[in-house]
Amino acid sequence: MSFPKRFQTVLESLYSLPENSSYVVAYSGGVDSHVLLHCCKKLSMPVRAVHVHHGLQSVADEWVTHCQNICHTMNISLDVIYVNAQQKRGQSPEEAARSARYEALRKNLTHGDCLLTAQHLNDQAETLLLQLFRTASTAGLSAMPAQRQFGDYVHVRPLLSFSRGDIENYAKENALSWIDDPSNQDMSFDRNFIRTNVIPLLETRWPEITPQLSTVASLQANNLQVLEDMAAIDLANSIKTPLYQSKFCVYEVISVLAITELKHLSYARLLNVLRFWIIKTLASKSSKISPTRNLLEEIEKALINARQDANPVIAFSDVEFRKYQNDLYLLKPKLAKSRDEANIQTAMDWFPSMPLTIPALNIQLKAVNRRGKGLQKDLLNKLLTIRFRKGGEKFNPAERQHSQSLKKLFQEAGVLPWERDMIPLLYFKDELIAVIGLWVSKKYAVSESETGWLIAIENLEYSEPGM
Repeated sequence: MSFPKRFQTVLESLYSLPENSSYVVAYSGGVDSHVLLHCCKKLSMPVRAVHVHHGLQSVADEWVTHCQNICHTMNISLDVIYVNAQQKRGQSPEEAARSARYEALRKNLTHGDCLLTAQHLNDQAETLLLQLFRTASTAGLSAMPAQRQFGDYVHVRPLLSFSRGDIENYAKENALSWIDDPSNQDMSFDRNFIRTNVIPLLETRWPEITPQLSTVASLQANNLQVLEDMAAIDLANSIKTPLYQSKFCVYEVISVLAITELKHLSYARLLNVLRFWIIKTLASKSSKISPTRNLLEEIEKALINARQDANPVIAFSDVEFRKYQNDLYLLKPKLAKSRDEANIQTAMDWFPSMPLTIPALNIQLKAVNRRGKGLQKDLLNKLLTIRFRKGGEKFNPAERQHSQSLKKLFQEAGVLPWERDMIPLLYFKDELIAVIGLWVSKKYAVSESETGWLIAIENLEYSEPGM
């Protein structure tokens, strides 16, 4: 079977392009992506190209010119995207460039597009060894999938079954012109060292090592699917609906798991479901996080199997993991800092006839009339005070006969411990008359036949009447 026909068979087995859509080739100008682009054109597939300019090489501008000339000759549309491949903490230069490149490619796609990249059999073998040397899990050892979801689009690698030799032979037979990236000779990069020194040595002993390594990656991908199927079952048995969500835009409760269910699992199965939970849950929030084994082990030790009164906080990327009672919480802080004493005033005077803004909580309080609910209307013209919990407060909600500690009321209402100090308390002189968003005082509440007022809590996301 000819190279183009084999390529077409592989591509059609991986993805069926919708009508009026296009394949989008990530075109670096190198031999692999040039062959990919050439095959698509030769087979009369709807295709366009995207070149990402990282600015990491002195000849990067020359590469742009080369790609423009090639695409002009082939009558293929080309977009050139300039990115800043700035490293984040803990990132290697390669990771920073790859992250910037894929983000640029994703943003360039439009409805129905399918991204094609030119990784091949040898790349797959190199990736497996890289992951092996990094003590990767099954997910890492499964290396690169031939097809994956890419945001709202699909990313396909149709050359994974083609060797570097296959690709270079096709390029020579068709007299293609390509760029040789000088950074490929830099042995400070692990991949280049493996490609130049490790695999050739292995091939002297095991000539078929490259396709064999690719097969191992494929087997690991199958194992990963089994693990994820099991994790999906365990997650369904452990997931809970949060009973309380803060009105104050302090923490977003992303997901909750029942610790009692998690404790029934073996250690390996527990880490497996935690990994699956984090990845899938955050993916739904358009946040891609790959949890490390250290993170999973820390969650198991410090939150799931810790003593009952231990309440540590585990921060990872832009999320936090916390425990309350027998539940494990995945949270996303929505303020720059959790109750920064410098930003939240100890006390704020308020005439409720006018709105009050609390910048540190990103909220505004407004009095709204309600028939048969809320506080007495004469308080609208009184000087009231907003304070925050210090501990030891007692309160008598309108629905109860006697006062109780605020701590106990919060517990019964399911208010999470890390939210309690953020809830504004409304005072008349030195008397607590409302816990905003939850209760009003029995002493100052109106009867069902009277018109009272509640406090509407407004922020950037929603407006909702409180107490």
